[in-house]
Amino acid sequence: MKKFTYLLLLLCSTAYLVSCNEDSLNSDISSEKNITQNEHFCLDAYLPDEIIQKQDSTHDVSVNGVSSKYKKWNVGQTIKIKFLNGNSFLQDKVKQFASEWLKYANLNFEYVASNQDADIKINFDNSGGSWSYVGTDSKYIAQNTPSMNFGWFTNYTSDTEFSRTIIHEFGHALGLHHEHQSPTANIQWNKEKVYEYYGGAPNYWSKETVNHSIFEKYSSTTTNYSSFDSQSIMLYSFPASLTLDGWSSGWNVVLSPMDKRFISEQYPGKVSYVETKNFYRYYINGQHFYTSNYNELGNRFYEGILGKIFANQTDEAYPIFRYYNYKNGDRLSTLNWNELKNGGQGGWIYEGISGYAYKTQKPNTIPVYRFFKALNKPDHFFTTNYSEIKFPLDNLYTYKYEGIAFYILK
Repeated sequence: MKKFTYLLLLLCSTAYLVSCNEDSLNSDISSEKNITQNEHFCLDAYLPDEIIQKQDSTHDVSVNGVSSKYKKWNVGQTIKIKFLNGNSFLQDKVKQFASEWLKYANLNFEYVASNQDADIKINFDNSGGSWSYVGTDSKYIAQNTPSMNFGWFTNYTSDTEFSRTIIHEFGHALGLHHEHQSPTANIQWNKEKVYEYYGGAPNYWSKETVNHSIFEKYSSTTTNYSSFDSQSIMLYSFPASLTLDGWSSGWNVVLSPMDKRFISEQYPGKVSYVETKNFYRYYINGQHFYTSNYNELGNRFYEGILGKIFANQTDEAYPIFRYYNYKNGDRLSTLNWNELKNGGQGGWIYEGISGYAYKTQKPNTIPVYRFFKALNKPDHFFTTNYSEIKFPLDNLYTYKYEGIAFYILK
């Protein structure tokens, strides 16, 4: 879940930074290390009262709080960035890894001289703390004051660590918050262990801070979010000892597929990031079964992969509606909703959408041919090889050709 700062924020009298104060963040961190080695973690950023009160009226400021619906940058905007210090090697690393977001977000970065005005102001120090203000909050920070900090980089830092930290902090700068507080996260916390873990060195968090930073979820009505993403660059490492069911997470060091898709949806126009998935074919006791979820059957009855279908809606692609006939065991995949609709007739049950495919030929696609056998175990048969079915087709016990069902990616 990537969530922009569409949340109700309590006003603070002091700056409350998205601060990642990790002291030991080597690229070879393992889950075993995470269990025995406490680390600093980020806190959400709130602007100080004095800055909030200077913001224009579009930020919907009240004496009781801020309904912060404007922390996203404008789509297509050029965000100006400057370095307050740091050598050219470290600055170049920031430019290199921060640009990962620009492959999917319709934004631009312009790096300006330190004596010029900028939206994001970057500092390097050896404090052990890395942090960033969230979204457009950065532009309200004074020009000689950092709005983003990197607290442990040296000329010997690994590219894995540069990637993990820089991409994460720039995620905050583009408006993203932490994944474990997603409205859709369902982490089964061992609360006493969590209080103990974060209450000790090096964090020394109070129970109130733990509640706010770990257990509390962002509001589902005031955030823009997706399903929980365990691979997100915005998710931090948690040892299994902090959960009741043994769930844990390591350090994610690159953008996940969902990160890419989500940021492209929030800042659309650069690319249309699309996920694909395999379309598997199975043969079970004389009848065929098609699914995009390999875990449904795994290797049992497996015949192969027809091709790839889209995992999410794209331009000109249509949903593949999946049906099962509980009376005769037949299965059907179709782009035509009106063919069976919600089912209910003749034993047909609607099972949902397998993915998305084209109705007409597109570049890098192949046709999926549809055949049907009515008697001796009715069976809808789909294949990308038209010659797979043996002719003649005038026998009720053989498959009859019904046309091209849809086009899928090779």
